[in-house]
Amino acid sequence: MAQSQGSKTSKSGKTTVTLDFKGDNGIVLGLEACNQRAPINLHNYMQNKVPEIENYMKSHHPWQNRTYRAERGLHVDVIDDFNNQQVSLELKHSDVVWPWYGYYLEYGNSRQRPYPILGPTQRLYGPRLLNDLNLSELYRFTKNPKA
Repeated sequence: MAQSQGSKTSKSGKTTVTLDFKGDNGIVLGLEACNQRAPINLHNYMQNKVPEIENYMKSHHPWQNRTYRAERGLHVDVIDDFNNQQVSLELKHSDVVWPWYGYYLEYGNSRQRPYPILGPTQRLYGPRLLNDLNLSELYRFTKNPKA
């Protein structure tokens, strides 16, 4: 049951709004529903961005294609850690063709200059993902939390 919820105005014109976050009221249930739904919505948001980021990497890599294997090996995966309420994007080169080849493309070696795509993509899309994130969509839930 909610206690001392409401607003009051003092003689000085200062307004105080009080919300009780204890008990089994709609505010508490709504916040709990948002906490449960937010990681799922964040996963969906990130998953929807995967094709855009993969297309960017495949069309903006700095090396010249010879066999197209390296380009086809560029992938983005969504990694969920719901216990810690984290959702991550993992940008990577495929290990299928040659496990070491993506490393050499990114960092080079004594005979080959680097041709990085993962770092530049991360620097471009990191801020873009945060700016495009709509918090009202992140915390939406489809059912009434009391139901």
